[in-house]
Amino acid sequence: MGTNEDRRPAPGEGEQGDDAERRAAEKYVSDLLARGEAVFEGEEPTPGTTHVVKREDDGRLTVRRLRYSR
Repeated sequence: MGTNEDRRPAPGEGEQGDDAERRAAEKYVSDLLARGEAVFEGEEPTPGTTHVVKREDDGRLTVRRLRYSR
């Protein structure tokens, strides 16, 4: 048995995991916007809009589901 110092970080832990998670989140938002399924907060949603994207004070993008697709 090893100590906690011997344990390797699980996926999603540590700097590499944080970076991968950030890239995945950015890709998700980018894909929603590219397909026309999301608008930025304050923009008028279209009939195909399912999500609203908000830029937080720290620069992060958060996504809120507006409705399910028709």
